[in-house]
Amino acid sequence: MELTIRRRTQEDINEFITWTYEGIYSFYDNHSQKEKIEGLKESVHLERTFSVVDENENLIGNCEFYDVEEDGKNILVLGVQMKPSMTGKGYGSTFVKAIIDQGRERLKFSHLELAVADFNERAIRTYEKEGFRKRGEFQNEIRGHMYQFIIMAKDWE
Repeated sequence: MELTIRRRTQEDINEFITWTYEGIYSFYDNHSQKEKIEGLKESVHLERTFSVVDENENLIGNCEFYDVEEDGKNILVLGVQMKPSMTGKGYGSTFVKAIIDQGRERLKFSHLELAVADFNERAIRTYEKEGFRKRGEFQNEIRGHMYQFIIMAKDWE
């Protein structure tokens, strides 16, 4: 499977909003958070938000690169989401690698970070396989519950 990142369309966003996941992964459901829905709707105009498609233009996922300020410096952070029907089938590395490789081509970064819920062992294994290492942790309240997140980072020369 060959994956490409491209500008988001309104049709992509309309599909993203319907995505729901099984079991513990329902945490990632897009329709259950008003802020997430609004963020997706507004993202069509942003330069560093992308849809991920296969060679037949089938929507496989989405990603975004955004800046977070920490200790007075900007850190580029990656957020990814794979289409529910594609998860758990061994496509994670292909998905993440395509996003990172094409993101580096476009954005020329040498340091990238991401945050992943600590229960998402599949994603953590995928990120480690792609060279990310744990850098820290934080907690965040989402929909009235506290969740633990792991911050992972990778550097390129």
